Amino acid sequence: MWTVPLILGLLAGVLTSYTDIKTGFIFDNHAFPTLTLIGKLLSWEEDGGEVDLPKWIDKIIIPTAEGGILYYAYLGLKGGNTLLALSGVIGLVVGFILGIMFYYLGAWASGDVVVLAAFSALLPFAPKTASVIPPYGRALPLYSLAILFNSILAVFPFILVYALAVLAIRGKFHELGDVFTGGLKITAEFWIWLIGILGIQEAIATTGFSNSATLWVLGLVLLLVFSKFKAIGNAVGILSLAYLVYSNPVTAFNVSWRMFVVLYTFKVLISTVKYLRTEVLMEEVPVERLQEWDILGETIHELNGEILRDREGAFGRFKRAIAKLDTSILKPKRGRVIASPTAEGLAKEQIEELRKLVEEGKLENSFLRKKAMPFAPALFIGFLMAYFWGDVFWWLVLRVAGFS
Repeated sequence: MWTVPLILGLLAGVLTSYTDIKTGFIFDNHAFPTLTLIGKLLSWEEDGGEVDLPKWIDKIIIPTAEGGILYYAYLGLKGGNTLLALSGVIGLVVGFILGIMFYYLGAWASGDVVVLAAFSALLPFAPKTASVIPPYGRALPLYSLAILFNSILAVFPFILVYALAVLAIRGKFHELGDVFTGGLKITAEFWIWLIGILGIQEAIATTGFSNSATLWVLGLVLLLVFSKFKAIGNAVGILSLAYLVYSNPVTAFNVSWRMFVVLYTFKVLISTVKYLRTEVLMEEVPVERLQEWDILGETIHELNGEILRDREGAFGRFKRAIAKLDTSILKPKRGRVIASPTAEGLAKEQIEELRKLVEEGKLENSFLRKKAMPFAPALFIGFLMAYFWGDVFWWLVLRVAGFS
């Protein structure tokens, strides 16, 4: 029976990867046809423009998300398992939430969000074919996390080498150093907080309590508390480290340094993605080089009769909002938006208005334009790894803990 998600995943993965690589465009009906139908009813536009694809490609319908929802609804109703029956829908929603986070950070296009959501509906739980199964894929329909982690980690070496090479060629040596040294303080704090959580969970486990789901929820709550009250988190972490070293020094040492290596690796990944988004996959071009469907890397708007441009991305605003505890930063004041970084790209009318503003001297003739990087193939690889092997991130966690 597990061949149903595999077949749908293969069909959707091949088609979305092909169109994404070939044109940078993903058709909703290759992953979530219902979204296409809703778009037509609401007069949304899904048009790949003049793309170099056979005309029949965009006519193919693959009910990937719908198939996953119906598949698990059937299994759940047949076995009297409500959670299993709803798992396809839950997986779809979780996939959308994860994808939208990356979309608003500027790392993904809307099509990537749809692909992750569809794959998440196919694999809300870990399949029987997987051998490395995380707790969030066994007891809860959150296996979409494994698909996401696999996708990112699968392409990380290539992204890292490509980003570092481009930064070096462009002479961005400060940014190059920041990839490896920036954010070390927060990485160390996060490491000590996790050790604190492990110490508390270990202490609870010694009482005979063994509900893993509850311990995971407790861990997430403690992480939120420690991030808010850093001094408390640091103190608890240091005490827990001392307790773990006293209880079993060899295991404590092995777990601690491996955990730090994993966290540092993720720090390098996040820094790489940041510069990939702002330096590597972004270029400044004059208005004459802007074309229809190009995606801007900035927002140009008119406020109180003045033409303004905002080049700060969602990731930068999010960091400032967290640092200042001011949610209003997430929604900057803007007037009439002339052009912005939307997944649909620039329309001809927008380019003409930008050209007119440049000619009138109201705008400098230099615009940030995003370079496309297809991510659908990485999501497809992540799906296949999740189906046949399991969760790479959880495997790393087990390695850190010395269990694999």
